[in-house]
Parts: sequence; C-alpha cells; structure tokens
Amino acid sequence: IAVLYAIIAFLLFTQLSFIVLIISKHSNSSLGSYETGFSTEIHPNQNTLALHKVKFYGGVVFDENGTVSLSYEPGQPDYFGTPSLSVEAAWDKLLNHRFIKVDPKDWPKEAVRLGQQDLVQGSGFHALHCLNYVRKSLSPEYYESYRDKPEQSSKSLSHSGHLKHCLSQIHQNIMCHLDMTPTPRTWRPAPAGVHGQGLRHADTDQWHVCRNFEALRDWMYPLQEF
Repeated sequence: IAVLYAIIAFLLFTQLSFIVLIISKHSNSSLGSYETGFSTEIHPNQNTLALHKVKFYGGVVFDENGTVSLSYEPGQPDYFGTPSLSVEAAWDKLLNHRFIKVDPKDWPKEAVRLGQQDLVQGSGFHALHCLNYVRKSLSPEYYESYRDKPEQSSKSLSHSGHLKHCLSQIHQNIMCHLDMTPTPRTWRPAPAGVHGQGLRHADTDQWHVCRNFEALRDWMYPLQEF
C-alpha cells in the first residue's frame, strides 16, 4: 500500500509540474518574442522576422600612428557624414515608403484602431525618422528649416519641440529593446614612439543578433501607402 501511495503521489506531482510548466510557458509566450513578433506588433510572416548576426561599426579606432578615427563598414553609406545629396539619398532609401496598409488579420489586438485618414508605420521606422531629424538638427546651416523661428506660433509644433519629441522616442525605443551584447570599455595604449596618452573607450564593434532589416523592407514594399 505504501508503494501504491508513493506511485500516486509521484504521478500527481508530475502532472501538477507539467500543468505549471504549460501555464508558465503560455504566460511568457502570450507577449510573443523577438523572433516571432510581440503581441503589440504588426504580424508579418515568419520569414520576415528571421534573425541574423550583424557586425556593428562606428567604433573608435586608435591606429599605429596615434590617430583617432571611427571604423566604417565597407560599401555602406556614411549616414552621419557631411550633409550632401548622397547622404540624403541614403536616408531616403531607409525611410521612404515606410507607411503601410496592414491586413486586419495582421493587426495587433491591443493596438489603437485607425481612423480613415490615419497612416501607420512601425515604431522602429519612426525612431529612424527621429534619428534623422536629430542628425539634420546638428547642421542647421545646411538644413535651414531645422531651427526655431522667432515668429513661431504656440499652436504649431516648434523645431525644439519636435527635437525633444524625437529624442524622447529614441530614448524609449532603446530602453524597450535593451540589447545586452557585451560592450567592453577597453584601454588602448599610445603606440611606441608616439607622443601622447592612450585612449579608453567603448569597443562597440561587436557582433549582434538582429532582425533582418532588408527582409522587413521587402515585406513592406507591396503594402506601401506613402
């Protein structure tokens, strides 16, 4: 009888553990995941959200002559270079046609409902637009409209108000998708025979796991509205 009770107790414990595990998994998965999409996101097909590794660039380089510069990815535009038509074209390629028409079945249940005159873009693309706005704000001599106007009406959004909005969106976007890829702060001594001190700086040229930007773009092109 004791053995029978032990077997029954074991089976009950196993069953309860299984139920708790299922409930726990359901609770966690109800929010979605990075590679399948979150519950608050538009739902593109599975292949669109495929993950891949991406090497980051733009890190601080201290070469053998003691010269400080930034690394760059060969063949890629310098998105933050001196303002020019080529830089504008690079940003246009990133941001044009980012407003899309979404099939009702792909619309997140928790999201706000659109009005007839509303347009929609992914939050990440709005953050990119905001980053571009900040970039332009750093060169008001080239982008003359990116400055406050003396006669600015309080009933329209000022440049500084738009800039604050954009910084706020970038801030929240980064905190929401907090990437925990290690970024060491390394010491680079001055090269032998070169006068000057060494340099300590974040070594940001690391590999990250990212969503495939081009795959998302390919999914969006047939849906573009503006």
